[in-house]
Amino acid sequence: MRIPELLLPSGDMESLETALLYGASAVYLGADGPNLRAGAAGFAGEGLPRATALARAHGVRVYVCLNASPREQDLPLVRQGLEQAVEAKADGLIVADAGVARLAIKHAPGLPIHVSTQANTRNSEGLAFWRDLGATRANLARECAAGEIAALARARDERLPGFELEVFAHGAQCMALSGRCALSVHMVDRKPGQAGRTACMGACAHPCRYEYRLRAVVEEKKRAGDDAWEVLEQWTDTPGAPGEAPWTQFFAPQDLCLLWHAPWLARLGVDALKIEGRTRSSAYLAVVADAWRYALTSLASGGFRPREALAELRHAATRPLTPGLFGPDARREIPGLDRNAPRRLPMLRVLSAARADGSAWNVELKGGLDATRTEGLTLILPGLARPVLPPGSFRLEQGPDSSLPGLPVTQGHPGMRLVLHAEHPGLRPGVFAR
Repeated sequence: MRIPELLLPSGDMESLETALLYGASAVYLGADGPNLRAGAAGFAGEGLPRATALARAHGVRVYVCLNASPREQDLPLVRQGLEQAVEAKADGLIVADAGVARLAIKHAPGLPIHVSTQANTRNSEGLAFWRDLGATRANLARECAAGEIAALARARDERLPGFELEVFAHGAQCMALSGRCALSVHMVDRKPGQAGRTACMGACAHPCRYEYRLRAVVEEKKRAGDDAWEVLEQWTDTPGAPGEAPWTQFFAPQDLCLLWHAPWLARLGVDALKIEGRTRSSAYLAVVADAWRYALTSLASGGFRPREALAELRHAATRPLTPGLFGPDARREIPGLDRNAPRRLPMLRVLSAARADGSAWNVELKGGLDATRTEGLTLILPGLARPVLPPGSFRLEQGPDSSLPGLPVTQGHPGMRLVLHAEHPGLRPGVFAR
């Protein structure tokens, strides 16, 4: 059984370094051309050649995203993005629009074309269309059920040998059809005669994550007495006024996680598993990437161990994890995942060695610091290794560039640069701790 490629997101250089450290087979990123994460820092200008060189040094492939739905006036930017990908010697392009694919064949003939999940491919004729247009891979629609994926895999094997299938395996879902939602374009920054922030150009403001309060009962005529829409199911921390209901994110879909089904997907011959998150933090990516790489490595060794990986994913989950539309119940949560257990995201990231003997490290805080806690400092090492530095075995101090270098620190905020005095063979640049 061949293990699928683990395709990880890279929104900036730090997240790229994180993906490389924690187990990427390949990464996808944006450059100057239109892509679906316009809010990510991306790799404009010289950033893309640097990214491809770094990834290649680690044996990791780089796919450049041009997966927006460009308007006529955006086509020059598409051509610019294609030229940039060719010059940087990327390993492939990710597109969602037939026009962009046509331009890619013309301006980047040597680069493989991968079809984005944004193209909503759900049938074998769609796969054949993209193959005939020149694509070598398609990421299936995020809304595909297990039976649909199996049918497409069989059709691929029978009619399209060599064509690769990719599955969206972990990350945010959309309340519409793979990003075709129009809420953002209507609700945010709209001016007379102008469109608002459009999801199809990577500028979605995610109104589905806004906090709302419903003052009506949602009931459908033909199903009287039944809830047509389950509202107020995900409470936020924002209370209502006295006597009023609190605010809620009832439009917000749960996050998708297909880790439990990785063996089945591998047996089908799925070539790649995509993890969403170009605008998420590097701390989030470290946890998710490490859990998925651990699961796939255990699968390759014949002893698939999903529970350990799922227990780790709990720390990164900001919303409940479900199999989404893959299974019969889109809202059923993943088995073996304890929502009530405490979540601990990474607190700091190692930047560089502060001493050559490995006894001190320059670090950056990624979350709030409370060094008075009693559970110690847990290192997040690749392979799901989680050694704990007990209290008293480490200390944090102000860095040399601060006004009070060497001053012990027990409280801190994200972005602070400190020095961690600790010794452990797993400590090295890029490692996170919590």
